[in-house]
Amino acid sequence: VKKIYYKFLSKFLDGKIKIFNRHSSYEDYVKKQIEKTLDPKRISRWKGVEWQTKIDGFESLFKRNEEYITNKKKALCLGSRTGQEVFVLRKLGMEAIGIDLVEFPPYTIKGDIHNLKFDDKKFDLIFTNIVDHSLYLEKFISEMERVCMKNGIIILNIQKNIPGDDYSENVINDPEPIIKIFKNSTLILNRKIKNIFDGMDRELIFKKD
Repeated sequence: VKKIYYKFLSKFLDGKIKIFNRHSSYEDYVKKQIEKTLDPKRISRWKGVEWQTKIDGFESLFKRNEEYITNKKKALCLGSRTGQEVFVLRKLGMEAIGIDLVEFPPYTIKGDIHNLKFDDKKFDLIFTNIVDHSLYLEKFISEMERVCMKNGIIILNIQKNIPGDDYSENVINDPEPIIKIFKNSTLILNRKIKNIFDGMDRELIFKKD
């Protein structure tokens, strides 16, 4: 079933997103992603020398999007690891929480981006920069839309034409297929960016219909 789905998805995305088919099951995918997240050397960097750099980076990211996030109250960050983006949003006065396969209190709780354990329309701001780590892009995006309130904002940071690392699940050559997957939101911004702290180079912002 998984292999058939991959073939369909690759065709659906018209070759503009390369999907890697390297897992025999969803459990294998989760195990692979957890391997990276539990790497003690990476955790040491995330919580140590990289902590303030990422705080500064996310402060800049949300500052440039100030007009879209003003008056937002409940934020969800997907794939947040140690949670610097959550830290920044809380500092801005929001009730924010992050989701990842491994919890990192107090900012990130354990969860699955493809199966969010939240009620419909719970958040008015959603942010993620891990689209390339999603195994099922349609399911990931549908979950973002499901938990987003009407008129809520969804911000995606992605990187184009970059192979990523051994934990990447896809390579985005063109953002258009990603945009088309959104069924219940309107694209309000598609622009080049330069995130020095995480390598993302394009930003897509949607407003929930």
